[in-house]
Amino acid sequence: MLHISLVVFVACASGTVAKQLWANEPADPDNIMMTAYPLGNGKLGALPLGTVGQDIVVLNEHSLWAGGPFQNSSYIGGNPTSPVYSALAGIRETIWQTQITDVSALYGPPDDYFYGNYETLGNLTVTIAGVTHYSSYRRSLNLEDAVHQTTFRANNELFTATTICTFPDQVCVYNLESTSPLPAVTVGLQDNLRTNPTSNLSCDSNGVHLRGQTQADIGMIFDAHHRTKVITLIFAAGTNYDQKKGNSASNYSFKGIDPEATVLTTIQEASKKSYADIYHAHVQDHGELSGQFTLNLPDPKDSATVPTPQLMAQYTTDAGDPFVESLLFDYGRYLFIASSRPGSLPPNLQGIWTESLTPAWSADYHVDINLQMNHWHTEQTGLGDISEPLWDFMTNTWVPRGSETASLLYDSPGWVAFTNLNTFGFTGQMNDAEWSYYPASGAWMMKHVWDRYDYGRDESWYKSVGYPLLKGVAEYWIHELVPDLYTNDGTLIAAPCNSPEHGWTTFGCTHYQQVIWEVFDHIITGWVASGDTNATFLETVKTTQEKMDKGIHIGGWGQIQEWKIGWDQPTDDHRHLSMLAGWYPGYSIGTYGWNSTITDAVNASLTARGNGTSDSNTGWEKVWRVACWAQLNNTDIAYLYLKYTIDVNFAENGFSVYTTCCWPYQPAGPFQIDANFGYAGAVLAMLVTDLPVPAASNATYTVLLGPAIPSEWAGGSVKGLRLRGGGSVDFSWDDNGMVTSAILHSRSLAVKIVNMAGKVLAHK
Repeated sequence: MLHISLVVFVACASGTVAKQLWANEPADPDNIMMTAYPLGNGKLGALPLGTVGQDIVVLNEHSLWAGGPFQNSSYIGGNPTSPVYSALAGIRETIWQTQITDVSALYGPPDDYFYGNYETLGNLTVTIAGVTHYSSYRRSLNLEDAVHQTTFRANNELFTATTICTFPDQVCVYNLESTSPLPAVTVGLQDNLRTNPTSNLSCDSNGVHLRGQTQADIGMIFDAHHRTKVITLIFAAGTNYDQKKGNSASNYSFKGIDPEATVLTTIQEASKKSYADIYHAHVQDHGELSGQFTLNLPDPKDSATVPTPQLMAQYTTDAGDPFVESLLFDYGRYLFIASSRPGSLPPNLQGIWTESLTPAWSADYHVDINLQMNHWHTEQTGLGDISEPLWDFMTNTWVPRGSETASLLYDSPGWVAFTNLNTFGFTGQMNDAEWSYYPASGAWMMKHVWDRYDYGRDESWYKSVGYPLLKGVAEYWIHELVPDLYTNDGTLIAAPCNSPEHGWTTFGCTHYQQVIWEVFDHIITGWVASGDTNATFLETVKTTQEKMDKGIHIGGWGQIQEWKIGWDQPTDDHRHLSMLAGWYPGYSIGTYGWNSTITDAVNASLTARGNGTSDSNTGWEKVWRVACWAQLNNTDIAYLYLKYTIDVNFAENGFSVYTTCCWPYQPAGPFQIDANFGYAGAVLAMLVTDLPVPAASNATYTVLLGPAIPSEWAGGSVKGLRLRGGGSVDFSWDDNGMVTSAILHSRSLAVKIVNMAGKVLAHK
């Protein structure tokens, strides 16, 4: 059984404005994900509602999942029980004959075979006796120090509730104070969402202890424990999920030790400290990360003085508001700091926050845009060091089971995974829908592996972590790329393939060709740093890359074709921009330089795809369009779509939501965090173009500052933008958005910094 432990320590005792989200009323208990402000330390998540009389804090633990081997010992990660690669020859022959194919012979067990889903842990409640009427209410989340605070007046007293989730002490803390001795306060734990939990609630002189499991007799056990000290509640949680046990040596059990002792120790150590000490350590820790990067935009409307729900409600595409635009950028970075820390899982589709037992799309890991988008902004804004959960997740859960997937489905070395991933090494196909067939997920994720090395230049990490991941993907694709026997043009292509969530299963999908080409390019460029001495492998990579179809074909109406076969339609406004992965966030298209034939084709594709409304109306599809237009230096459209995204897809608490689509339990549209992170990446794309130099190029590494800065951001500046090869740059721009000054810091490799006028602002 997967076992989770939550401990809360309760203690009773007497008792320049930072960027904030704030409101003058409590969050709505019936609409938590659109009104509450989130806290997190990577492993623990909290959503304080700030409700008066009985405050509620929704609690999350990053690894609390139903399903997988904890629910059924026969779980096999979506893989078939025996090899099926003998079907490949027939599948490919069908492609050469009819251009499309059916890959159902490669499917594993039945649909969603104990795939599972992320779950809420429960609610912490704090009830203050006699408080019913109140005034002077304010609820805020400070993005610079990650402190949530609620203040109000009741019974002629001022009450202040402060909540933090601190990484240094691995706990969350709820501190309640009053200007006079507190009335009776009752602390409780609610676990009333589960219809059939096995649980045990007990009380002693130290507080409340809740222990249970998500399924009767089988499943994940959780343990919650409260103690008192001031009126300061200190709570911690953990499960017996262990991603290092997701391999054949551990029978893919993912089962670690019972967490109760560890969680009790965590809470005991934290409770030895004063609240002030815990608080200050937290503020310092968060501030060091938050302060790695600063974006300064003007506040012409004095919006900092307006409650955030009102700001979001009055924001329009036509008017815009630079303060809101910068606030949401800072919020994206804040959310990443809160949901990705060493030792945690990477942020899922909802980061680490849910109030539900059945969150949309299981709150899993979609790897055909969403998980990638979560990490678009990290390296350039100084958060690369806390991306460690992503590398651990791939190494420990994708590679072991994904190696079996590669062997069983393709008789291939290396490793492979598809569209959907859970925490239990699900590397097979989710179901028989064509969108489920996406073996290029690992290849696309390698962009982030390469960026981690390229920006940080940590050769030790690259040798031990990054390069083994890259090499496994490269080995798989060296084996799986085949000669194009339909066009007979002498190139190597992926077959079968499926452009992410779009169209038929076919051959030579543009997206695949682009991201696989980049994988090989990373191997070649980073060869010396890798420490690999296998010259034969390097030569094979080079030869394979040279023979590849690069995935850049210009179609009949001037577009970058999504399929080599040329099925594109100018009326197709699909949500994905898969054929432009090599334009943004990748670079395989950009290797041609500023070639008008290429840029015109990118323009044609983007124009046809529209503004991201017609197909699903999601935030992530809009911010992807923003970034692509920004890299075309089209400031007007990039800024228009950025404002449109905020107007349509961001809730009053700043969370990104699906406006009209797509989850039956949340008809108004569920929260999905990808656009929060993708928004930060899109703003960066407006601020800078920073492409790696391809392995075969002798070009000077050049960084363009201000490719799409609107005049509405007049007089703004950036401090701490990270550069490839190490170092950083600070820069500022004039009233027209033209960057006028740049200062390089700690740079050891050659670089040229230019603005949109072609002026060299700095170089080394």
